[in-house]
Amino acid sequence: MERKTCVHNSTGRLKRVLLGKPTYYQILPLSDIARDLYDRGIKIDQKTWLKEHEEFVDVFEQLGIEISWVKLSPKLPWQASTRDFGVNTPHGVLIGRFRYSERKGEEIMAKETLEELGETILPKQITRGCLEGGDCFWLDENTLIVGNGNRSTYAGYENAKEILSEYGKRVFVVEFLSKWNHLDVIFSPVAEKLAIVCKDAVPEYFIGILDALGWELIKVPAEYAYRNEINMLALGDEKVLSFRGNRLNKVLRERGLEVYDPAIETFAAAGEGPHCLSFELEREP
Repeated sequence: MERKTCVHNSTGRLKRVLLGKPTYYQILPLSDIARDLYDRGIKIDQKTWLKEHEEFVDVFEQLGIEISWVKLSPKLPWQASTRDFGVNTPHGVLIGRFRYSERKGEEIMAKETLEELGETILPKQITRGCLEGGDCFWLDENTLIVGNGNRSTYAGYENAKEILSEYGKRVFVVEFLSKWNHLDVIFSPVAEKLAIVCKDAVPEYFIGILDALGWELIKVPAEYAYRNEINMLALGDEKVLSFRGNRLNKVLRERGLEVYDPAIETFAAAGEGPHCLSFELEREP
């Protein structure tokens, strides 16, 4: 069966997704949120991670979204966060490059998995600087944004821009303070041309780009980013994947969206929301 490994946008109907079981999951101090838990010596029972992840997976199963699983290694404890090894494009997956040594190797395991699944991978990958999927969103079929905060670097953005320009795509950089970690902590498309954005964290020129492309924005203060409540996954068809207890669920339901809220509060508290925990293999244009 031919695989249509492609993502044309961030909100089209999700058809196939790549996930990683939290078999070896542990908190790594690679963001301010995770570092706080790590420094306080908080230990989470492995059964908690597994139970919460099962609830997360159940949403995809309910909706008939095809799930593939990344190959795991006990040496890579954060593989449940499948988002970050790269970014999918309308032409196949662009393999990225991690900034921190604790995560290096995840991109190799992901690439091996994709090859075995018969997915399309771009012939070039990020070789300069760093590029992580949590910093990447498609605003339309031809426009990718790359966050430049704690993880992805300016050199990584430039490398992605060079590679994707060969396919006629344009790539913009969004700069923000490193304390926000990834762009998906402060920005989240939730439905066609509708996104949540932390007004205290993004630069004005980014708001200008979104406005020029016709996006409607739900602007929220920094307290929502601190609680990782902005981090969501658009499922398409006016559906969005959030988590139990997220205060923005009510806001989205009032706008007519169908919100799925599995009990993954422990992941969210560790800085891992629905967007972090998933990698789209295929969306409808």
